[in-house]
Amino acid sequence: MTNCLNCHNNIVKEASFCSNCGAKVITERITLKRILSEVAETIFGWDNKYFYTLKSLIIRPHLVLEDYVKGVRKRYVHPFTYLIIGATLVLFTFTFFLDNFMEHLNEFNIKLAENYKNVGVKNLDLQGTDKIQGEILKYFNIVTLLLIPLYSLFTFIIYRKTFNYAEHLVFNAYIQGTGFIVALIFFYISLITHPLVYSITTFITLFLHAYIFGKLYRLSIGMSILKLLLFNVMFIAFIIILVTLIVLVSILIAYLNS
Repeated sequence: MTNCLNCHNNIVKEASFCSNCGAKVITERITLKRILSEVAETIFGWDNKYFYTLKSLIIRPHLVLEDYVKGVRKRYVHPFTYLIIGATLVLFTFTFFLDNFMEHLNEFNIKLAENYKNVGVKNLDLQGTDKIQGEILKYFNIVTLLLIPLYSLFTFIIYRKTFNYAEHLVFNAYIQGTGFIVALIFFYISLITHPLVYSITTFITLFLHAYIFGKLYRLSIGMSILKLLLFNVMFIAFIIILVTLIVLVSILIAYLNS
């Protein structure tokens, strides 16, 4: 019999965890291997929860969402932890490899401009497009995280029945967290193949959205597509309204300062 170093509860020598506080019984010295192992356990869970959650969301996404709402949560990573891990991986990747991607994209645009020039199209300047794409990638994960509450409001309005707004926040966190991983995979593929491969990410994310909500609500393919179109219409309308308000406010401020 020995004592837990965290709560001082009596535990048997063969025990791996304290029965009172659940702390792991550690007897070995601190090593670099141990530190790295603890970091991995903290991020991904004791039983690789992150990878299990990712795999489950790909294979049977609707069951993961249904389980979480019902209270089956121990086997899955928390939805917002899952989302933040995905966003962090995207941030890390774009921080270190964005310049490589932009060089790859610039080379492609130069060749494209030369091809257009050969067939008689003059003064084709794609540098502006490069800059826009670079800025989009640079702030991709931040903007996406900020839009999760808006996405959730739209899906709550569109699908309405059964689940409340908070549950839709959970659904969209899981979906977007998976979308981040899809974006990473295609980003790396585009680095070694063709820069336009990355653009496929948008369509796959839309498919993921329609597929998961379709399975969750037991919708037909046609109804799933209709709901997705409605979601896109609402989002585009929001952007138009937001841009219009910004322009009107800018005009008003300029008028008042004149």
